[in-house]
Amino acid sequence: MNNSFIQQEEQSDSLVREQASERENNLVRLIETVGRIRESKDWCSLKESVFDGQVSRLRKELFAEAKKDDPNPNRLNRITGELKWAERYSDLKKYEDSLRVELQAIRKRYGKTE
Repeated sequence: MNNSFIQQEEQSDSLVREQASERENNLVRLIETVGRIRESKDWCSLKESVFDGQVSRLRKELFAEAKKDDPNPNRLNRITGELKWAERYSDLKKYEDSLRVELQAIRKRYGKTE
């Protein structure tokens, strides 16, 4: 068997593990940061001013466009993207949970159980 192939495979695996470790560190910092932000008074004010009502407004807009006889696919895609964004970031607890799931998947795959 060709030893250079084995060496390349080991280097590739090492690089993937290094990238996973960097992502893990970033996720830990993000989770901590989101937790602090979620509990701050400033977030409550921002959420109330900007995010409250956005999800329901976008859903109504999406359904209204979809019910049209000739819905505009570009408009449907735009509204869908905005809705996904609003749903993801208007509820920081849900966002934090999604980050935790990703972190657990990385740790499970690479054997870290911290």
